[in-house]
Order: sequence, then C-alpha cells, then structure tokens
Amino acid sequence: MRSLLSLRIAICSALLLSLSGCAASYSSYVSRSLSQLRQGNYVDALDRLEKPNGKTNMLLYRLERGLIFHYQGLYAQSNAEFERAERLIDRLYTRSVSREAAAFLTNDAIVAYRGEEFERVFIHYFRALNYERLGDRQAVLVECRKANLKLASYAQQSEYELSYKNDAFMQYVTGLFFDSEGEWNDAYISYKDAEKGYRAYREAFGTSVPRMLLIDLVRVAQKLGYSDEVRLYTERYRLRPEEIKLPPNGEIIVFVESGFVPRKEQNEMSIPILKDDRGDAIWALSERAVDRYNNHYVYHDYAVDYWLSLALPHYKTTSPPLGAVRLRDSQTSAMGVLAEDLDIIARRTLEQKFDHILLRTVARATAKYLASKSIEKTIANAGDDEDDRAFNKGLGELVGGLFSLLGNATEAADTRGWLSLPRAVHIARLPKGGDAASRHIEVLDTQGRVVHTQALPHVEQTEGNKTFLSTRVFH
Repeated sequence: MRSLLSLRIAICSALLLSLSGCAASYSSYVSRSLSQLRQGNYVDALDRLEKPNGKTNMLLYRLERGLIFHYQGLYAQSNAEFERAERLIDRLYTRSVSREAAAFLTNDAIVAYRGEEFERVFIHYFRALNYERLGDRQAVLVECRKANLKLASYAQQSEYELSYKNDAFMQYVTGLFFDSEGEWNDAYISYKDAEKGYRAYREAFGTSVPRMLLIDLVRVAQKLGYSDEVRLYTERYRLRPEEIKLPPNGEIIVFVESGFVPRKEQNEMSIPILKDDRGDAIWALSERAVDRYNNHYVYHDYAVDYWLSLALPHYKTTSPPLGAVRLRDSQTSAMGVLAEDLDIIARRTLEQKFDHILLRTVARATAKYLASKSIEKTIANAGDDEDDRAFNKGLGELVGGLFSLLGNATEAADTRGWLSLPRAVHIARLPKGGDAASRHIEVLDTQGRVVHTQALPHVEQTEGNKTFLSTRVFH
C-alpha cells in the first residue's frame, strides 16, 4: 500500500511540474530580436525570432514578424503576418476549457496570448501604413474603419471597465486619409470623433488635444459650409485665422514612432490568510485577500495562518520619454505633436485590470494551498492500523509541504506583450515643395536640445493635398 501511495504522489507531482514549463519570461525570449531591430538589422531581427512550438505565444510571433517586415519595407509580407494575427485573435476568443483549467492550477502564462486592446488596434494602424506604401488608399480606409469598430466590440465584450475604449489617434488617422481623398463628410465625422476621443484621453491619460487636429477639423467644416461649427471650434480653442490656411501645394505628414512600449515584469509578494478564515469558500477568501492587499493592515503573528506567495505583473520603470520631435527640410521646420502615448495607455490599462488579475491569482494560490492541506489530511488518514497512521502522518506532512512548494514554483505572472511596438507616436507636417533629400527628423530632449537626427525615407510625393510618411526612432 505504501509503494502504491508513493507512486500516485510521484505522478501527481510530475504532472504539476510539467504544467509549469510555460512560465518563462517572454521579454527574455524576444530581447535578442529587439536588440537587432533597434540597430536596423531587420534580417537578423527576424532570424533571432524563433517560432514557438505550441500556440501559447503564436500571436506574439505573428505580431513581431509583421512589424519587422513593415520596417524592412516588405509591406505585403507584413500584411500577410498581420492578417494571420487577426484570424488567430478571432479564434482565441473561443477559449480552451482545458487550458483555462490548467492555468488555474499553474499560472496564466500557459494560456494562449490574445493581445491587449491597444495591441489589437495597432495591427490596423500598421496595415493602413502598409497599404499606403502599396498605393491602395481604399484598403487604407478599410483598415482605419476596422480599428475603431473592433475596439468598440472589445469594449462591449470586456470583463473590465477600461478608459481605453476609443482610440482617438486612429480616429485622427482615419480623418487624415479621408481628407486626403476629398471625402469631406467622412473626414469631418472622423475629426469630430477624434476631438471627442482626445478630450477623453486628456482626462484618462493626460494627453492633450492636438492643435493640428483642431485646425483640420475647422478646415473641413469650412469646406462643408458648417459656419456654426467653424465658429464653435475657433472660439473654444482660440484658433487664429492664419493657422487655418492650408499650404497651397499641400503638405507632407510624418508619423514618428519612438522608443519601445514598456515591458511587464514579475513582482513577487505575500498576502496573509488568517486563522479566522478557515473553512471559508475560495472566492470569498480571495476577495477578502484582495481587500487586504488594497488596504494596508497590521497583522500579528498569532493571527496569520498562512502567507500566500503571489506573482503579479507590473510595468518596468523606463527612462523619460523624448522631449519632442521636429521635422525639417531645406526651407522650413515644424514641431511634431504627441498623438498617441502607448506607454501611459498600457500602464493605465494594466492598472484597471489589476484587481481582476489579483483576485484570480489569489484564488489560484488559495486553491493550491487548500489542495496541499487536503492531500496532507488524506494521506494521514489512509492507514488501517496505528503504525500506518504514524507513517502516513509524517508522509502527509512531507507530501503536503512538497505540493505547496511545487505550487509556489509554478506560480508566475503573465508578463507577455507585443514588445516591438513604439512607446509613442508623434505627428509632424511640412508644406510640400522643400528638398526631399534634406528632409529629416530631429529628436529633442526635455531642454530643447537636439540629441538625435535621422533622415526620412524617400518616397514620391503623391498627388493630392497630402503625402504620408512614417519612420521609427529608437533614441
């Protein structure tokens, strides 16, 4: 009997250990690829991005490859990867019950990654830029429309109450492309939605309403003959008449993507389970533990029955963002404006999801602890005589302790994310007509000093009032 019992224990322990294999840090896995991307070595960045064996990180693999292809100038290949990513996201919304159950036994990192809301939206931003470079403006507009339609759908289905429900930046991009095609009504609607979205951004993320958006809004309102709206926005934002005049030959609009989105790290901590909590249901006990985390209490040793070991995600502290960007050519210069701050959006999104993550993590840790106590009790009571009971009591304490240690070993925070994304996007514009060869971006520090200069990629100026460019700076 003792040998059979030991065999069963060994099998259960091996199973638990096997489920912990997916907890390795994703950022360490992709760091070599990002290092090459930072240096502009796109082929090496792709070579160092290993295809995962299973489906757990397949979405991230598609996203990283799609973005690297985009910067490499392989726009069709980039869109093919992003399309695969979109299809995968749609499939992942049908959850795997077995994986969800396994995650409750081990950690959330073994569940297939489905992407943060802002990550899913930025697929459409890069696909739109790809189509722009491929000369398919109608496909550009389709991607812009899809972005906010999907974001609205995600907000309805979400189990969280998030500030990030409408991407003001994507609304603005949509308006710019409609504007460039002369579709004034659609441009006006997108600009109005963007203005409303940026007012929400200002409250939730501290991002100001870009003045150039307000100028675009008034310009299109003038074209449509909306005199009341022209007066409303001009007075509300104190726009000057000379600002509203469109350059006679049109303009060049540059999206400047800077830095890297912040990385999540694992933060380890402990939360007390008190002796008075004995016998409570797991979720009731877990909700109480979350309250203890959010409200700092003083605990005495005699009141604490057990300290739950937790692993929770948090965003790594990063260096300060760049001060500003400036666009120059041989004739003139213009300051860029911050249009999307993914750093603050990512941090705020995690902050608003944190209590849900904490509750699930505490419940999982509690379940592991109660399971270890149950195993200990079951083994201790398995004997038929006094010798067996004495042996099994010691064995139960040993196995229960081992199971508890294994449970702690399998606990890991889910720190995955699309790490090649930029930290922020600025928009800068210049009138057409300058020397394209002299056109470049200057990166300024917070004191206004130029700390980096980068030439813009050459593209033929398109017909119409707007030519679009994009570039990435890693300074």
